[in-house]
Amino acid sequence: MRACLAFALLAGAAVSLPARAIEYQVHGYAAQGLVYTDHNNFFGESSDVSTDYYEAGLNASVQVNPGLRFAAQAAIRDAGLSDDGSLRLDYALVEYRFFSEAQRTAGVRAGKVKNVIGFFNETRDVIFTRPGILMPGVYADNQNQRGLIFTGPGAQVFGSRLFGEHDLSFSASANVRHDVRKSDERLLITLPGIPFDLQIKDSWSARVMDSIDGGRLQFALSHFHGRFDLTTPDTFGLTGDFGVGITVLSGRFNAEKFTITSEYARLTNNNRADVGPTPLVREKVDADSGYVQYDYRFNRSWGAFARIDASFSDIHDRSGRRFAAANPGESRKSRMRRDLTIGASWRYGEHWGVWGEYHWIDGTSSLLPLENPGPVKDRWSLLMFMVGAKF
Repeated sequence: MRACLAFALLAGAAVSLPARAIEYQVHGYAAQGLVYTDHNNFFGESSDVSTDYYEAGLNASVQVNPGLRFAAQAAIRDAGLSDDGSLRLDYALVEYRFFSEAQRTAGVRAGKVKNVIGFFNETRDVIFTRPGILMPGVYADNQNQRGLIFTGPGAQVFGSRLFGEHDLSFSASANVRHDVRKSDERLLITLPGIPFDLQIKDSWSARVMDSIDGGRLQFALSHFHGRFDLTTPDTFGLTGDFGVGITVLSGRFNAEKFTITSEYARLTNNNRADVGPTPLVREKVDADSGYVQYDYRFNRSWGAFARIDASFSDIHDRSGRRFAAANPGESRKSRMRRDLTIGASWRYGEHWGVWGEYHWIDGTSSLLPLENPGPVKDRWSLLMFMVGAKF
């Protein structure tokens, strides 16, 4: 809240400057999706065809002078139970560049800033700039990580430097303590009959990227770390401390007609919960996810892609057999997801587009229990369409 108030005051000061000193841009986007599954529910009641998947945003930036810029975006996103469609302030920041030259840049941002993770976290809400309708498993589109790692209140430093054919860039963010939205809490923790509050008490992220030969080759290393604080009323005495660490390795090859992209993420959870002075949970779990995607551009309007994607909830039990043995009645496939996807897109000029993709999926780790209260099928298919516009 303090960051947003500071942004508003600074923006007010900026617009009071003479008009000739200010450059501004306003952009927006909107997209409507359609989701169908032959079994299970994804982004709404998709087994009956769901239209509960849409997104829209309006952003603006004000360039006060070559070194000072203000930017903000308001957005809505509905994706079944994984996002509730409420209006939110996605980001609101002031950016100051110490220098911005052909060979090097450096600066700082403050407010509610975007966390730079992997190739697509910054632009994951805009269908025109992400690798498909559904994000690869690295970004956990249906596991409520968007609201946790997309942005956060705090500060960010960034910079880049050219060394011959190498364009090295760096970005690092530190986020202050802030609440988790109530709509997000229910997807992260289930405590029937117990009121609780969940906060992100501290988090930080960083990315180093090398773009070679004008972006023909790109490599990046990213890391996000956050700690979550769970509290309940004194009558229950339950407290928790949950640590999340995500490391992402990214690589991409760009040619004239095609692009090959691959990313691998390793996720570590360190969980602790106590009832008063009595330890209740002491747990460390390592999960991972990765994909390889091939994009082909037939012309300026038509494109297609194929992607192999996989995620595992425990790298020491990828088959899920140990989990199923320790939890009778639970399917081992609830601990994994293998996804083969093909898709195509058509763009009408710069402002309109239509996307479609089909997923063959083995495993159910990407399904939300709240959307699937009954038995689920281990092997299922997902068909998605989306129409989008931007200005």
